[in-house]
Amino acid sequence: MHKLVSETVQQQVNESPLPEQQRALISDLFNQHNDTLLRFLRARLQSDSDAHEVAQEAYVKLLDLDKPGAVSYLRSYLFKIASNLAVDRLRSKQTASKHQPLLFFNEEHPSEEHSALINEKVQLVSDFINELPPKCRKAFMLSRYHGMSTEEIAKVMRLSDRMIRKYLVRATEHCRDRLQQALESK
Repeated sequence: MHKLVSETVQQQVNESPLPEQQRALISDLFNQHNDTLLRFLRARLQSDSDAHEVAQEAYVKLLDLDKPGAVSYLRSYLFKIASNLAVDRLRSKQTASKHQPLLFFNEEHPSEEHSALINEKVQLVSDFINELPPKCRKAFMLSRYHGMSTEEIAKVMRLSDRMIRKYLVRATEHCRDRLQQALESK
């Protein structure tokens, strides 16, 4: 399949309305940097097929340029395009998974015992959240219960985005560790 993608990109370059010199420049760019670009994208996307698709999209965007410059400019521009496309793809996947309904029950009407277990876990997590330092707890609550982004939370709390991300990681790890301890002690 990947050879097919490679051939498709080469065919698109050859059929491009760009002058021969520019097509040759992009073809050289592809031959010299495609493997590096794919490794770069695989690391970001954690998917071989997504990396190939994003790389192909990046080459198509590159072919849309009116005046490509020097090879070094094209290489950095290609990686920037690919990076932006990778971020877009990750965001769309994250958004899609965020909007999937959370199913807590496999049956329409859970048993009383199942409901009691769920309520016990909810109470435990609530207690774990209350163990957090105030700023960490507030950031976590704004994120998880109010659906605010780290940028929005940073503005509300008048802290840096980086600090908010640290608080969210700390809170998540704390709750996960405490829940694991509670489940192991039973």
